[in-house]
Amino acid sequence: IDPEETRNLLGRMVRSRSLNPPGDVRECAAIIAEELRARGLPAELVEEKPGAANVVSILEGSPGGRTVVWNGHFDVVPPGEDWEVDPFGGEYKDGFIHGRGTCDMKSGLAAMIVALGALKKAGNPFRGRIVFQAVGDEETGSDAGTRCLIRRGIGAGADFAIVSEPTNLDVAIGNRGLRWLEVSVKGRASHAGRPHAGANAIHAAARIIQDLERLSFKAHHPLFEIPHPSLSVTMIQAGSKVNIIPERCTFSLDRRMMPGESSESVLREVEGVLERNSSGGISGAVRITHEGWDPYAVDPSSPWVKGLCESVEEVTGSFPRIKGKAGCTDASHLYHRGKVPSVCFGPGLEDLAHKANEKVALEKVVQAARVFALSAVRLLA
Repeated sequence: IDPEETRNLLGRMVRSRSLNPPGDVRECAAIIAEELRARGLPAELVEEKPGAANVVSILEGSPGGRTVVWNGHFDVVPPGEDWEVDPFGGEYKDGFIHGRGTCDMKSGLAAMIVALGALKKAGNPFRGRIVFQAVGDEETGSDAGTRCLIRRGIGAGADFAIVSEPTNLDVAIGNRGLRWLEVSVKGRASHAGRPHAGANAIHAAARIIQDLERLSFKAHHPLFEIPHPSLSVTMIQAGSKVNIIPERCTFSLDRRMMPGESSESVLREVEGVLERNSSGGISGAVRITHEGWDPYAVDPSSPWVKGLCESVEEVTGSFPRIKGKAGCTDASHLYHRGKVPSVCFGPGLEDLAHKANEKVALEKVVQAARVFALSAVRLLA
């Protein structure tokens, strides 16, 4: 595994503006396919939604073994402002590769591609197969990316999956889930000079929001970065004119979930708060506007997790921290929809994802590549 090769590959991927939105990532998909073929690996393009291309490659070892999925996304969020370097320059400086997507998560994919090439050169020294999935739609919901590949049965029946999300070379055994909800509070309009004749939906919504903030959540997982659920009011709309008592107020909730929670349990919580505040002409309703990702966690003592952690220790000299991610990842879809035990492992630093001046240490990308290759030999023995 050559650092210079790794740097050049990642730089080339960063210079391809695979922005999502708008979601046309075909140029970067073509680069990934070309890099795979240059290493003697097959590359199949899968495009269900125009522009949202995915790349699949399968490396076969000795027959009769198990299957591992290596998954990562190469679509990136828009760069935004306040960059000190070209966000799509792929510049290498002071040991770091700079640019949008270096951390989240083209570095993880580059490490996987380099590892696949190294395993191919070494004569595929493992039993079973590695199913590599580079997906082009994750930042806007994954339907044309990982969920598309699951629907097509690509990687179906795999024994284990690694998603190369940024973990700073730690091992994430799960992630929190996400539901977006919309709460609509109905009151009664009146002239603002006679407020008693109406029922102010904004005042009622304020009381409801205060009650929502007082909710206590029982779900907990001690290994997660944020070990409990959270609820945030993120948008609010109300009123039609300054001298009219508003008859409706609508606000949006971002509800982060822990393993053990479901859409039904989340809805019941909010519906209970609405019922307690429905009187005097006030009523409310709630609906889920986006199903998002489901929370999950695998057993940290499983042989798959143990083998990956041992590979990290062998490469880096330190046993990795085992944790759960605060954000959502495609590992959730692989776990729930694909029925594949999944973890996240990658070289990026979570705190730099989606920020200006995103960067990744080349040394960590090279270490990640070595971990991927070594773990394949260890886990597919």
